[in-house]
Amino acid sequence: MRKSNRSSSRRSGHWFKRRFLSICARLSGVLGLIIIAGWIAGRVLTDQYHWSQLLWWIPPIWMIGFAWVMLAVSALCAKIAKRPGGLLARPVLLVVNIVCSGYLILGVWHMHRVVMNHSRPDNALRVVYWNQSADDIDQVAWGKRINEEGADLVLIANAQWGEPRQTLLDQFASFAPSESERWINYSYRVHGEPSHYRVEGSAIIASRFPMIRTGMVNFGSSERQQVLDQTSSEIGWVMFVEIDLSSIDPDSESKSEPSSMVVWIVDLPSDPIPWKQDQMRQVKNEIEQWDGQGWRMGKHVWEQERNEGASFPQPDLIIGDFNTPRGSDSLNILAPGYHDAFESSGYGRARSWKPAMSRWYLRAPIALGDWHIDLALTNQEWDARNYQLIDPRVGPHAMQVMDLVRPKTTPRN
Repeated sequence: MRKSNRSSSRRSGHWFKRRFLSICARLSGVLGLIIIAGWIAGRVLTDQYHWSQLLWWIPPIWMIGFAWVMLAVSALCAKIAKRPGGLLARPVLLVVNIVCSGYLILGVWHMHRVVMNHSRPDNALRVVYWNQSADDIDQVAWGKRINEEGADLVLIANAQWGEPRQTLLDQFASFAPSESERWINYSYRVHGEPSHYRVEGSAIIASRFPMIRTGMVNFGSSERQQVLDQTSSEIGWVMFVEIDLSSIDPDSESKSEPSSMVVWIVDLPSDPIPWKQDQMRQVKNEIEQWDGQGWRMGKHVWEQERNEGASFPQPDLIIGDFNTPRGSDSLNILAPGYHDAFESSGYGRARSWKPAMSRWYLRAPIALGDWHIDLALTNQEWDARNYQLIDPRVGPHAMQVMDLVRPKTTPRN
């Protein structure tokens, strides 16, 4: 009886090492190749199709990292097994993993730019954008931090209403100081010239250069907004602001450069499930159907105006929370021919958004994820330099900072 049990145990161990581990080695190698193929498909197709959008949204470090884990599991199982499996899949997976990892580091994260010169160019316009979307922010401290960045144009979305918003606005009074307190709109005021400040909807703008006019389009489900009690990104909006830059280089004799700059600030719907191609078409359609209602800076105050048949002015810069990753094909619907600021001059993991997770076992993978959905797009009239994302360690979104300069060479094709 004992001999029979030992014999059965040996047969089980023999089957485990000869068959089971060999199969695991083979399947792990194949699974790793499937994961890498899915990542490549997501990179190539982005959100051109609804099914590919699901792959596109998965952080690359998850997929490539898991492919490396599968390679290690395959190699370990093959080493223990009496009949090695995955002899073909493993070498192929190793080569593909190395190539994809190199592309991730240099082609996606652009880490080679670490050694480049990052000094601020002359006559650069420094832009700071931040989607706060959080409560209990020390607005005095963050106003000071933004000022330390040397910002010329500050764009804040979804700041907390009421006194915190007024406190934040006060931090930029030095942009255009005034001895008397001036009203920006019916609710907010500042010791500064009103043309340099604007509070409209969920947007706060402070500029060292005077603003000429603004306009806004809202879209999405306001009923859903009321039910969910979420930020304005559940509805979505696009705002334009035209800025007078005639004083940026008063000694210039060139008359070929436009004296104003148009910025679109966006906060697009946040639901990741709908197909972004359809969603972006809806956004573009709403912009094209703008009713011409906006605000223009009068002699002393902002005055409401409505120009029937007017259209949103073409932007030089589109910046904000696009709620779709950098490089998405759907961005070409809203901004065809525009250049991504990170692709032009950024480097690093580029994590502009991190979802909050209450469950401990989800925090680690979320912390590893890269979702770059707060973006900046420029036209051919401007080049982006020194693009960076600063983690404020409060709220889900990072702060975008960049320098804009007019290109000295022929515009890019």
